[in-house]
Amino acid sequence: MAEPSTLPQTLGRYRLIERIAVGGMAEIYKATLANSRGIERTVVIKRILPHLAQEPEFVAMFVDEARLMVQLNHPKVVQVLEFGEIDGSLFMAMELVEGVDCLALLRACSRQNARLPVPLALFIASEVLDALEYAHTAVGSDGTPLQVVHRDISPSNIFISNHGWVKLGDFGIARVVENARSSKTQGTTLKGKYGYMAPEQVVGAPLDGRVDVFAVGIVLSEMLLGRRLFSAANDLDVLLMVREANLERLDRYGGDLQPDVRAILDTALQRSPAARYATAAAFREAIQEWLFKTRHRVSNADLGRFLELVLKGGAPVPEEKAEAADAVLDGPSTKAARAEAAVLHRQVRAAAKSPSTARASDRADSGPGVEMAPRPPFPSERDSQVSQRAGKADIAGDLIVTTATALFARLAADVETGLLLLDNGPVSKEVFFVGGEPEYVASNVRGERLGEYLVAHEVITPEELSIVLAIMPQFQGKIGDTLVGLGLLRPLEVFRWLSSQVREILADVFRWRQGSFRFYRGRVNTREAFPVRLDSFEIVGAAVAQLPLDVVRERLLEVGTARVQRVERLRPTPADFKLGPGPGELWARLDGRFTVAEWLRTYARGDDHLILCRTLYLLVESGLAQLA
Repeated sequence: MAEPSTLPQTLGRYRLIERIAVGGMAEIYKATLANSRGIERTVVIKRILPHLAQEPEFVAMFVDEARLMVQLNHPKVVQVLEFGEIDGSLFMAMELVEGVDCLALLRACSRQNARLPVPLALFIASEVLDALEYAHTAVGSDGTPLQVVHRDISPSNIFISNHGWVKLGDFGIARVVENARSSKTQGTTLKGKYGYMAPEQVVGAPLDGRVDVFAVGIVLSEMLLGRRLFSAANDLDVLLMVREANLERLDRYGGDLQPDVRAILDTALQRSPAARYATAAAFREAIQEWLFKTRHRVSNADLGRFLELVLKGGAPVPEEKAEAADAVLDGPSTKAARAEAAVLHRQVRAAAKSPSTARASDRADSGPGVEMAPRPPFPSERDSQVSQRAGKADIAGDLIVTTATALFARLAADVETGLLLLDNGPVSKEVFFVGGEPEYVASNVRGERLGEYLVAHEVITPEELSIVLAIMPQFQGKIGDTLVGLGLLRPLEVFRWLSSQVREILADVFRWRQGSFRFYRGRVNTREAFPVRLDSFEIVGAAVAQLPLDVVRERLLEVGTARVQRVERLRPTPADFKLGPGPGELWARLDGRFTVAEWLRTYARGDDHLILCRTLYLLVESGLAQLA
């Protein structure tokens, strides 16, 4: 790596003159390029870090980014001029945006105790959304839609030139449908900045362009507030705020925002992707409509003049000044919190060396950061205590008569809140629903505990689990915090493995051939527990997609002579199950002319038969099709 003391340095025909930044995968240089006539151009060189140049995964990621960037040609997207390799070092030459990034602009405003004017903040967001709309709808050289999702929108990736031009950069973790490398595109990949993720990113759910809509909503909120939207003492709490779309800080500090502006933010920051702006263009149009109605004509020149004022220290200070203490936007947590976390990490590491010697008195005084913010713990590793079962159930039945598919679809469609108890011989499971979504799940099956689940999936070793269990008292019984404190998992990995574990606990119920259920409306979980809040319809779809052929075929043949007619419903719709276009296409063809058996004969063998059986089963059991 070229240290500042070794510069200038030559890289092929480029002369590296200044190192601008170093990231986790690449280093960024300011460089010059001169042609044979001596005409010189200043560019940016992004070069993969030397120690990663021999790592296939990182090389693939870097090449993927370059392949994508050279296909994006838009005035509001940072342009790639060249991609190459010199002496085994991969690099990209990109246009230089003479100016600052949005983070630097917000920091400059903070130093002057000033806020970015509302019209300018909205203008910047509108420009970014223009770039995103282009990226989301871009097509490849063969005309195939690329379906790009940026996934890493943050103030540091938004560049503002001295003349007020706004450009979006750093598509390094973008997902492209045509190139779905596991190194970069899988939902469980740990990438992106925690405080700028969307709720579905946190739990590893399928992603589309609405992830970027949410992220621009975050950035716009921070430009208007002059402070972080999702801020907490540690990363797990930040992720919890994101997953819940907790806008408490927007409520607290955004009281002076005009109602129409707040409405724009609220729409962009909806927890459910379906409730957000459907596209970046729709978000942009809402902003432009507000600017038009309020007679604000904002141009690049206006932004450029404001930037010049701020950088010179002469920015106008509004009556409601931004408070400097919380305004500096830097990473997922504050510097103080990171310092506390470092202290805690050293303490836990020391304790891990001799867990058996940890005394109660030691645990009671474990130093700062053990519980840096009030938050319910992840499920305990203690034996599951199934809830009290006294009282008459509001809904009860046999899982042979009412399948788990029908039961979960009903509870979700009716937006039920309460306790669902499931029994199958010695196996008992409980699910607390809030607004039709599973919030807390417990099981008396030892192998379904989080620790054993992580061992079974080779995420941690049995020895590491023993250390975790010994150290947990220092974290008030919170296995997630313990895993992070020991450095065994990063915060986002804890969230996603927990979500995966809960999905598997519930999916197991769908495979039961017998059992019973009881649902008690209004019952809430009184134990300390980390809420999972998963999409019930997505869980149903994923579970049915894994059911064995004999299970679904047997159920369908019981009603083989009945004709199948689609049913129009508000919830669910075929798309709610997130299984692609297949359920919707079959649902549209269910006009009551054919029986179940006739449908099954349509595709009698192979994978098509299996898909047909599962899809028809899903539609019938969820109430989207009726039998006559």
